[in-house]
Amino acid sequence: MYNDKSKNMGRDKKYWVFAGTGTIILIAVFVGYKMGYRIEDNFKIGKLGTVSIEIPIINTDIFVDTDQKITTTKDNEVVKISLTPTRHSIIVSRQGYFPWKKDFIVSSGGSVTLFPIFVTQNVSGEIITKNDPEYWKLRNQVSADKPPTKDSPRTSKDGSVTLWLGSNAIMVNSPRKDPGGTLVIKSETPIRNIYFYKDRSDAIIFSTSNSVFVIETDKSGTQNFIPIFRGTDPHFIETDPSFIYVLDGETLIQVII
Repeated sequence: MYNDKSKNMGRDKKYWVFAGTGTIILIAVFVGYKMGYRIEDNFKIGKLGTVSIEIPIINTDIFVDTDQKITTTKDNEVVKISLTPTRHSIIVSRQGYFPWKKDFIVSSGGSVTLFPIFVTQNVSGEIITKNDPEYWKLRNQVSADKPPTKDSPRTSKDGSVTLWLGSNAIMVNSPRKDPGGTLVIKSETPIRNIYFYKDRSDAIIFSTSNSVFVIETDKSGTQNFIPIFRGTDPHFIETDPSFIYVLDGETLIQVII
């Protein structure tokens, strides 16, 4: 009788120890979850990170890992998303524009800032006729434009990156990161003109073959490469962050970018 009672007390004690331990674990998990901690792919515990995206146009869709959709409600909206510390993918899409995609890794408690590129699928602009007093001036400027060289590079507006063309390859140089220069793209067809895209230092606009393209300088996590203009043999200059002047044969066009 005494032994049975002792056994029952032992079992009860183990039960309450297990129950108490389980409760503590559940509380710890709950508190950790509320504080933003999650289990990573390697079963380590990491804290939620944040991705920030500035979207200039209203009614733009943001698809996060194909299972979450966010639609912007105003122009120039900054969207902040909490994400687990692992690899993620984001697609930015809006009707009439080419989609933009980026794969990236969020570190534990870290932050990532993304800068999508918006390029319309239908070219918009204005043809400048020979009757326009600016036609010949602009035409001569475009015809005379030469791409920058390593000895005489083009510098981004913020002064952080330089750009040049060497051996038909577009190169950028950020002294803080790559003093020797980094390859953006090497083309099989001659590259005619290269500029920084708008006022950005992370994207390049260039002409080759029958098109004008914009390409990101960063190759990690999808290097977006988008056509801006298609013609026959386009040359261009960029004198304003909002548009370029494209000379295609004898046709001069102000193209909105």
